[in-house]
Amino acid sequence: MLKINLEDKRLKYPGFYNISPIKNEISFNTTIQSERFSNGKILLDEQYGRIINSNFQQNYGASQSLSYYKAVNGKKVIQDLRVPFRKIPIFEFEDIENAKLLISEIESENPDYDILLRGQSNLYKINRSEEENQMLFGERNPIEPSFQASFVRSNFNEFFIYNLWHCQTALLLEDLKIDLAKLLSNESLLEFKRDCYHILNSPHFTPISLGFAQHYGLPSVGLDLTKDFEVASWFATHMLKIDENGGASTEPIKDFKESTVYIFRCPKDSVFSYKDIKPKFIENTRPDRQDAWFGHAGWGNSKNQMASYLVCGIRLNESVLNGFREGFENHLFPQRDEDLVLEYFLNIKCNSKYKGEVERAFRNLYYLKK
Repeated sequence: MLKINLEDKRLKYPGFYNISPIKNEISFNTTIQSERFSNGKILLDEQYGRIINSNFQQNYGASQSLSYYKAVNGKKVIQDLRVPFRKIPIFEFEDIENAKLLISEIESENPDYDILLRGQSNLYKINRSEEENQMLFGERNPIEPSFQASFVRSNFNEFFIYNLWHCQTALLLEDLKIDLAKLLSNESLLEFKRDCYHILNSPHFTPISLGFAQHYGLPSVGLDLTKDFEVASWFATHMLKIDENGGASTEPIKDFKESTVYIFRCPKDSVFSYKDIKPKFIENTRPDRQDAWFGHAGWGNSKNQMASYLVCGIRLNESVLNGFREGFENHLFPQRDEDLVLEYFLNIKCNSKYKGEVERAFRNLYYLKK
């Protein structure tokens, strides 16, 4: 929390700093102390971009007085999470089909939103002082989930990482032009170049670049999201390891106490599906295989913005491990001889060219299959 005053420039241009234009929005059960709203008593919560009066208590609602954001209706609740103005239930089900029914129920209740999933084997939390928690939530130790993007966690400058994505994607396309010139007919190569030009000069260039950054290890503003419950469950129950050559290996987790699929209710203009904007000539990438969706998880003075879309969670146990399709790991993480983008990034890392494997690396390209 930051102390600010009424003349702070961030209050004059809230949209530029991702601050809510509604000042001092409070819950119905907030306690107001004797002093009134005055200069020098204003706080900025950088997790959600909210301006708060420090003379108020339980600004985001006292946990014991709030109903669950998602109706329980007989479902087993094993943990409560807190976000501003809402109490988030974590459910436990005896079988996966009931978990899927819950997701379908949420989708039918929210037709104007995209319902997206994220699997995590660990619960990451916002760390506040007990005094701050008491002021915001009416309790000293609430469990407040953190869904911050990697660039926030690593303290990268956002303008820098946008340039980083764009440069890498442009270099990838340029490399393809050079190598495909050896393999394609003049007509196919010309069509390929037209598509590259379209990508580089279209509004989709940034989201395409975000998709590559998010799935191949560059810092990004997004979180991995999906509509596929099996994909989300896999990430909630497995540990991913990256070796020195960039290869991915995985193993099931041993402790399932925090293994959870989180369900988000996202405004449609805040998220997009990779399949809707992907380059048509690049196939079998990680975003393709993982039914990837992306959204801006948080920026500026609202670093944990994604948490405000959280509806509920589904806690998983080791029985889920028996339900994955055979070879599902290889499906999620295609090898470099299938995945053109992985091949590109690994060669960048090794500071070498394609080592005579162009035909193998490019065999699944759209143009080579015509």
